[in-house]
Amino acid sequence: MAQTLKASFRTLTLPLALFALAVPASAEQFANSGTGSIDYEATPYQASMRCKDLIATSNYDYTVISAKQIAASGDLPEHCRVSGLVQSEVRFEVNLPLAWNGRLYMYGNGGLAGTPADDPGKQLARNRALRRNFATAYTDTGHDRRAEPGGTFAHNNFHKLVDYGFRAVHLTVTSAKRIAHSFFTQAPNHSYWDGCSTGGRQAMISAQRFPDDFDGIVAGAPAADYSGLKFSQAWRVSAITRSGLEEAEVVELSKHIYARCDAVDGMRDGLISDPRACDFNVEQLPKCRGEDTVQCFDVQEINALKQYYAPVVLAGEEIYPAIPVGSEVVGTTFGGTQRTGWFPWLINPNGRTLLDELGSDFFRYMVFFKDRPDFDWTEFDYVTHPDGLEEFRAVVDALDPDLSPLKARGGKILSYFGWADPDINPLTLISYRDQVQALDSEVDNYFRVFLLPGVFHCRGGAGPDRFDSMTPLVDWVENEVAPAQFDTWQELEVGQRSNVRPTCAYPKSAKHIDGKFQCQ
Repeated sequence: MAQTLKASFRTLTLPLALFALAVPASAEQFANSGTGSIDYEATPYQASMRCKDLIATSNYDYTVISAKQIAASGDLPEHCRVSGLVQSEVRFEVNLPLAWNGRLYMYGNGGLAGTPADDPGKQLARNRALRRNFATAYTDTGHDRRAEPGGTFAHNNFHKLVDYGFRAVHLTVTSAKRIAHSFFTQAPNHSYWDGCSTGGRQAMISAQRFPDDFDGIVAGAPAADYSGLKFSQAWRVSAITRSGLEEAEVVELSKHIYARCDAVDGMRDGLISDPRACDFNVEQLPKCRGEDTVQCFDVQEINALKQYYAPVVLAGEEIYPAIPVGSEVVGTTFGGTQRTGWFPWLINPNGRTLLDELGSDFFRYMVFFKDRPDFDWTEFDYVTHPDGLEEFRAVVDALDPDLSPLKARGGKILSYFGWADPDINPLTLISYRDQVQALDSEVDNYFRVFLLPGVFHCRGGAGPDRFDSMTPLVDWVENEVAPAQFDTWQELEVGQRSNVRPTCAYPKSAKHIDGKFQCQ
């Protein structure tokens, strides 16, 4: 395989678990709160009891383990921090500002969940809302990744799989509302959900199963077709692992793709606005005729890429769409370095890929009735359905297009996806929205989708990946101001916005016309 440029990419050695857990719920929530029509600073509700007395509110439904009053610090208000438990192992945290704006903000999980509430990324999400006087809620979904890493929590434990699938989020938000009512003698006026990836799947399954739980929902890069995603991860990882492709060659691949597709939208800016308009074919790549170098691709690599870009077929049925081009490009990764979007998802010279860490346990502990801890997921043959697939889908997948109960109560969903996501396929969100629209032509009244050119998984990439989706969502829920667009930007220097451009409600997209972007 090609040796040139290899050393330049071998610089980042953080544990992969940090990548899976470092993704905030969304890029810059509440960053534009001053531009919205809602005054988060108004706090009409005051605590009506001592914080520590919440311990005595424990009941058959939940147990309050501790309730501690936290002094104001910096821009964070004085608040009551409640740690609790729902049987059997669903841990949750609720934070209640002593002066409250009447809203509850719950933030989601990443990967296979199990992250404790004191994780730095979870604290960041919590504090962003607390400093705007929201009450907050969070759950680890029923297991602790420090004791049960990856998907091992589901090993011979259907109960924990159900907790992970939907039960933990539902019982946490209902418990949080009751705790808030005890503390303020007032239930939340509005409740909001914010999550990306697994948090996006949690968003969609909450909307479908429990439409009363949240008034407003941010669903980022939702892994709603979770089972399809896991088959896709195995499909792509097996192809790339056997190919011998190295990171420098993926960078070269991106140059060919972007040379062909960047200008299709009328502007050569290093971004592919809509990969569906790109006619790139793997056969167009330069083939090695002698020495194997970075600039050419051998037969094994060509065949592997053909599989990578093909739809996933299980038991003769296409179950997951072909992955779009775009994620191969060099952009900002979770670690803050400039690398191909395939790192560390599909390419990792330092060890296991992130897709291997996130996907392999699906086959070992979740989708077969009898667990197979030693199963090599890259050897799955796609000939027959795993015997536990339908049961798994009923618990974890979030694909019901009937959102009429959510619509009836006035709930709203704002969903976004990076077009250059190296993990989850953005076409799955478009397909789901189309299914919702087939049932209800008024879908835009309560469910809107925004697609971000050049953005990797949840954030990062070559395109503008910073944005505030909570402010337009709150305006939509509380003032019926439906978001037609909102700004995205990059932050190349701390506190400085650059490359600002709108993202538009699907099916519109941002077009560069007469020197500025317009949604068309």
